[in-house]
Amino acid sequence: MQRSIAIWILLLVIGMGSSASLARVQEHGAAFLETIKQDDQPLQLMGTGIVRYRVIFIVYAAGLYLPADTVSADVLAANTPRRLEIEYFHDINKSDIILAANTKLSEQLDATTLARLQPKIDRFHALFQSVGKGDRYRMDYTPGTGTQLRFNGEPVGTVEGEDFAAAYYGIWLDAENPLSQSLRRNLLDGVE
Repeated sequence: MQRSIAIWILLLVIGMGSSASLARVQEHGAAFLETIKQDDQPLQLMGTGIVRYRVIFIVYAAGLYLPADTVSADVLAANTPRRLEIEYFHDINKSDIILAANTKLSEQLDATTLARLQPKIDRFHALFQSVGKGDRYRMDYTPGTGTQLRFNGEPVGTVEGEDFAAAYYGIWLDAENPLSQSLRRNLLDGVE
């Protein structure tokens, strides 16, 4: 009996130690690690937030990762690695995700820029699939490589170009016209 208790306590202590090294932040039930590594570079969770539909429904929670010393002027800069993770709370069709992204991009970009980026946007959107509750998309921008999309941790493809990355992350982070000012503010909470 005492041996069983000792083993149980040991497992509990080991479990506590590993959870402390992988500290998480909760946003409406979605967990985000406080720090991650992207291509061997440490990135810090700058903030989390939610997106609502018609005020009532929480559609998803998002978390933004950047180098710890990032200043606001560099958030969308070509040399700034970044990660945006989104966990969905409802089923959403691929076509609705793409429609929402295209609508926001057409509001943010001038016609010439949108036309120039459209082939990259279309290639990125071809990587998407419909989502269900608990599904997670992750976008990793690595300077010189491009923006990699992952679905539930599995890589689905990469689109090159810092211009594409700045435009697409701009959906959430554009200073003038983001998807939601409150979400942008929350995502950039840790940025000076």
